[in-house]
Amino acid sequence: MAIAEKKDLYTFPSAPDATSPEWPGTPIGARNTITRTKGRTLVHDKTVDAKPGLFKRLLANAFEHIATAKEPTYSHDVVIHGLRVRAITNSEHLIGYWKDNWYGVDEWQRITGKKPGETPDVLVVALGRVPSEAEAAYYSRQNDTVIFFNTSYYGQLKSWVLGAVGRKLAVEYGIHSIHGAVVTKDGRGILYIAPTGTGKSTSTYGVMEFPGTRFHSDDWVYVRYAYRTKDGKVFSPARILDGGEEVAKGYQTYSWLEAHRSSDATVIGRGLDDREVTASVRELDVDHPEAYAYTSEKVFYLRSNLVENFPQAAFDMIRSRLENAPDVTGEFMAENKATIDAVAAKLTGKSPFDKMDEKTLRDTVARFFAFENTRAMLDITTVFPKDRVFTNPMEPARIHAVMLIKRNFDEDVVIERLGIDKFMARLLVGRTPAGTKEIVYNSYRAVDDKSERAWIDTIEAQGVERMWSEYQKAKDKPETLNEEMEMFRMLFKSAAAYDLNTVLQKDKAVTSKMEAVHNTMRVIVKALDNTKETFRYGIADYRELLSK
Repeated sequence: MAIAEKKDLYTFPSAPDATSPEWPGTPIGARNTITRTKGRTLVHDKTVDAKPGLFKRLLANAFEHIATAKEPTYSHDVVIHGLRVRAITNSEHLIGYWKDNWYGVDEWQRITGKKPGETPDVLVVALGRVPSEAEAAYYSRQNDTVIFFNTSYYGQLKSWVLGAVGRKLAVEYGIHSIHGAVVTKDGRGILYIAPTGTGKSTSTYGVMEFPGTRFHSDDWVYVRYAYRTKDGKVFSPARILDGGEEVAKGYQTYSWLEAHRSSDATVIGRGLDDREVTASVRELDVDHPEAYAYTSEKVFYLRSNLVENFPQAAFDMIRSRLENAPDVTGEFMAENKATIDAVAAKLTGKSPFDKMDEKTLRDTVARFFAFENTRAMLDITTVFPKDRVFTNPMEPARIHAVMLIKRNFDEDVVIERLGIDKFMARLLVGRTPAGTKEIVYNSYRAVDDKSERAWIDTIEAQGVERMWSEYQKAKDKPETLNEEMEMFRMLFKSAAAYDLNTVLQKDKAVTSKMEAVHNTMRVIVKALDNTKETFRYGIADYRELLSK
C-alpha cells in the first residue's frame, strides 16, 4: 500500500517495517531512495554543550551500536573548504550522497594542490535502526561533532555539517559561510541570498543565459574578506599578534583592524592562492575591503523541480541517485499538463529520453517536480560547458553585488539599492514567504537560534528602521549573532547591496512566467553595472531601466 500525500497528487511506497529509515522507491534515475523523514527531525538539538554528560552518552550509544549491530558501517573523509570532515554511517543512501556531494581527500589535493590535515576537523555520525534513540539530530561545537539517529534524509545531514564547518571557519579563520548562490558576469560576482521559494536557483541559472557568465555555486558559499596592501597584495586576515600576544583572530580581526589602523601589530592571513602571508596593520587599506567567494560542493544537491524552469538539468538528473521521487497520479498529470508538455518537448528524441515511450517520459518529467523536496545530485558541468563553471573549489570569485531576494506581491518595488540600516535589518528579521523568521535566511547555522531569535525580537519591537543602530548599542548580544553580523557588516562594506523583489508577473504586459524570469535577469545585470547610491525601480518604471 502506498502513502498518499498532498490530495493524492502523488504517493510514496510504504516502509517495509516500522524501523527502516530508508527504502527503495519506484525506479527512476540511477537509484531512488525514499526516506522516512523528509525534512528536519522532530528532535534537533544544537545546545548539546550546555547539557553535561549528553555528548558522552550520545557518542557512547552510537559506537556501541556500531560494535554490536550485524550490519555494514561506512566511513569516508571529504574536504570542505580545507577542513577534513569524516562521515560514519550505516546508511547506504547517506554514504552514496556524501561521496557524490563533496571532494574526497585525494581529489581535493589533486585539484587544489593543498593537503588537508591528517585528522578530522569535523565528525558526523549518522546511524539508523538504533532502538535506544529517538529520531534526532545533535550538534556539539566543543567537539565539532554532529550526531544523527534514525533518519536518512540527506538534506538535514548536509545542512548541519555545513553549519558545523562554518562555525569553525568563522571563529578560527574569519571565513564567512553563507546560504547563498553565486554567478559571475564578465568577472564580477553576484551573490544571491534568499529564503526558499523566492527565486535563488532560478536567478543563478537564469543569468547564465547572458554572455560572459560563469557558474560558481548553487546553495552555499564561503566568503573571505580581504584588504589590499600598499604593494598590491590581496590579504585575508586570520590572526593579529601585538607584542607577541594574540589580540584577535577569525571574525574579530576586522573591527580590531579598524580600531588600530596605525598599529605596528603583525597580521597573519592568507592570500587569494591560500598561502600564508604576513603584514603589519599600517600596510593594509582597511577602509576598502573586498569579498571573495569560494564554492563548497563538487556536485550540487538540489531540488529536482529545477527542471520546470531549466529542462536541460534533466539530462544529468536522470543519471543521478534520487531522493524521495514519488509516484504521480492521473490528477497530477492532468493539473500540470502544460508544464509537463513544455519540459517533455525539450527532452523528446534526445538521449537517454529517446529510449522512453511517450507515457514513460511524461511520468518521469512529472516525478521530478510533483513533490517539492525531491532531490538529485547535479554535476553542473553537464549542464554548462566546463570553461563556464568554477571547478576548482579554491578559485575565488570577487563579489561586486549582493541581491537579497524576496517575493512580496504587496510591494511594487522591483529593485532598490540598500543602505546598511535596511540591509542589516533584512538579515536580522529574515522573514520568509511563509511569514516565518530565519536569521540571515540560513536554517543551517549551528547555533542556538531560539535564544538568538528571542534577543532579536526585543530590538525589532523598537522598530525595524532602528534595528541596526539598536543592535550596535546593545551590550548583551549573543556572541554567535555578533559573529554572523560582523561578517555581514564586512560584506556590505565590500559590495553593493540590493533588494530584489521577484514579482514581475504583476506587470500586465508580461505574458508568461518565462518572460517574467527573463526580465528579472535583465534587471539583475543592469544592477551589476550600476555605480549610483540611489537606484530604485518598480513595476511602473523598470522597463525604463531595461531600455537604457
